[in-house]
Amino acid sequence: MAADLIKMQLKENNIKDLEDGKFIRSLIQMLSANSPAYKSVCLKCVKKLMVYPHIVKQLLSDSVMIPLLLGLISFVGSSSHLKQEAGEILALLVGACQRPEFEMHQDLQELQSEHNVRLFMQLVFISDPETKIQFLHLLLELSSKSQTAQNLIRSDRDAIVQLFAALDGDQREVKRWVLKLVSCISDNHPDGVPLPPSPWKETAINTLVAFLTCSLDIEERSIAAAIIGQLPKDDIIIDEILKKSEALKAIREVICTEEENEGIRASANVDSSLLENALAALLHFTEPTKPDLQRQVGKLEVYPSLVRILSRGSSLAKKRTAIALAHISQSTSSSKPEATLMAKEPKNSMALLHVMNLLPSMSWCCSTSAVNESLCAVHGDACSPRDTFCLVKADAVKPLVRALSETDDGVAEAALTALETLLADHNTQSHATAAIVDNQGVVGILQVLEKGSLSAKSKALDLFQKIINHTQIIEPFFQKSERILIQLLHEDVLKKKVALVLRQMSIIPEQSSYF
Repeated sequence: MAADLIKMQLKENNIKDLEDGKFIRSLIQMLSANSPAYKSVCLKCVKKLMVYPHIVKQLLSDSVMIPLLLGLISFVGSSSHLKQEAGEILALLVGACQRPEFEMHQDLQELQSEHNVRLFMQLVFISDPETKIQFLHLLLELSSKSQTAQNLIRSDRDAIVQLFAALDGDQREVKRWVLKLVSCISDNHPDGVPLPPSPWKETAINTLVAFLTCSLDIEERSIAAAIIGQLPKDDIIIDEILKKSEALKAIREVICTEEENEGIRASANVDSSLLENALAALLHFTEPTKPDLQRQVGKLEVYPSLVRILSRGSSLAKKRTAIALAHISQSTSSSKPEATLMAKEPKNSMALLHVMNLLPSMSWCCSTSAVNESLCAVHGDACSPRDTFCLVKADAVKPLVRALSETDDGVAEAALTALETLLADHNTQSHATAAIVDNQGVVGILQVLEKGSLSAKSKALDLFQKIINHTQIIEPFFQKSERILIQLLHEDVLKKKVALVLRQMSIIPEQSSYF
């Protein structure tokens, strides 16, 4: 009967009949039969019915379902096929749960025990390709729901060595699932990717780079880029391998291809996740503590494309782009030998530049035209060298200000961090402030102060305070900022910082209970 049910084309009214509790219990009891044929047909029938959410809920609510599946997997006499089917059903059951439901379900919690996670890992390494894939899928679902499962996989050094070794194998689908699992256990973990020890570490990194640079599969390239973005930041060996590799050129190709016309982009089949992950990988090269890698980024002339992504990309792409620009701008600001350049600029040159800006239509001689083209409004001629990055010269200030209105708080925070790098040097703060204000920066900052998260508001307050040190806020912005700041006095975390700004604006007295 179960075998006939597998062959049937089921309709909604049929499913309502099958949702009967007695039917589900009888079906599950078949897993405890001695006959492998009974077990096999039961597993196939369960798998067919799992496309229906009500059936899945009933399977999860049955107290013997998961123990019977685990027993089938751990029993040495079970065939590879039965273990594969049981593993697939467990993966589907875990995948059907939201994280809170997973954490409350006692039998699902048992799946993340040390014994079971090691059992699933062992089956990945000793089984045929199809069985490997099902248990990689199960481990991926567990890792996406359970920090415990993630940590158990990460802490198993032999398992990590074997996982990365599988990436050099010839089983393509297995490699894809291994990439997914490695990415999952690395994502947002403070220690990044759990790499095997040397000499396997070097091989692992080169293999990841090969996926990014050589694979014809978009998903493989995307996952490899995501993993590269999660590589440990303080490892000299990793930095040296990446420096000598073609990884950065591949990242540039992805970023710049996204900026081509629609026809070229369609033929290249670059999707948003590949771009987002390429930007994550780029962040490894833009770290302020890695000047050699940053110099490589500068040589590839990728900045114009990054600035355009601030206007056209997804929220995640904008966030990562803003962080990258913040890194580069921060390093450039701190490394300029002429940090006090505006103070040192000849007054007549800056005065001439000011007059030229006021009277753009007037004809000027060649020498003054050259001054207009070469001088940065904030840094003077310190931005002239080709390898020097400047947010103003790169036309990044306006799109960064626009990013402050993004509903994703991460985008606004990253944009604020990038804009703040313009104000790092006290000698150029007045000119930098003017550049931000002229690009409607006050409007953007007030939007964050009104609607952003607490951390975004805190960053916006810091930037706003620096701006009012050098610029007088005029109406209607003064009245609006006063209203927003007074509302923020009710936020315990922010009220002292807000009070300092209000005092600076002469809205509250020098002596106040807020201090």
